[in-house]
Amino acid sequence: MRGWLALIFFSLCFQPLAFAQKLAPIDIVFDIDWTTFYSVEASQKDDKTLLVEGKLYRPTDHLGEVIQTLLQRHPEIRVSFFSGGERSRNETLLKQVFLPDGRSLKDIAYKILSKEHLTVLSQDETLHFSKRNKKVLDAHIPDWNPRRTILIDDQPEFARPPLKAVASLGLFNFLKGFDPALVEQKYFPPSEGEWHIERKKALLWLRMIEASLQEADRSGKDFSDVTETTWKNYRSRTCQQIFAF
Repeated sequence: MRGWLALIFFSLCFQPLAFAQKLAPIDIVFDIDWTTFYSVEASQKDDKTLLVEGKLYRPTDHLGEVIQTLLQRHPEIRVSFFSGGERSRNETLLKQVFLPDGRSLKDIAYKILSKEHLTVLSQDETLHFSKRNKKVLDAHIPDWNPRRTILIDDQPEFARPPLKAVASLGLFNFLKGFDPALVEQKYFPPSEGEWHIERKKALLWLRMIEASLQEADRSGKDFSDVTETTWKNYRSRTCQQIFAF
């Protein structure tokens, strides 16, 4: 009898530790330009287009719904934004886009990091901006864990190891509707199917993040490693057919 009581006591002692480990933060860090927001030409304005500091922007389709779903289903997730844009621009954009529950992206953001938070590696302006500047989290999210953090960015090279990054999957300029007259031009979708995938990229993030969380939990592998693999597999034709709904 005493043995059973000791076993029960032992297991109860370790339950809070296991629970804490399971709910240790998962940090999803989103870029802004060409990831969560597009710069928009005046001819492509619609009812979701925002005018901020004299320029037109539009949030990626389904952005608010996807982020609310992640936060509701996975309380361990913290959503942050890290952009090389100016702080005033970034914060104004984020406070004008809302989740279905009425909160803004600014309201739910764990951290909003901007140009002033970039780590400058070089002043050589002949180098690409993402080569001269890096997104480093140590000073801004002190408890971040490289094994449980991913940056989603149209330029993954912004991430400085050990931070890992995946491509935002967006390839084209924003179009209200598919325009066959633009298929030969750079940064415009070559087919209506590609246009549809561009418009649904946030839904792809949701599916792949949740698949990565499930696989990391099942396998014990690092979330960041699993997410990198999931993103790479998407590029295969089979996975594109699975995720392109």
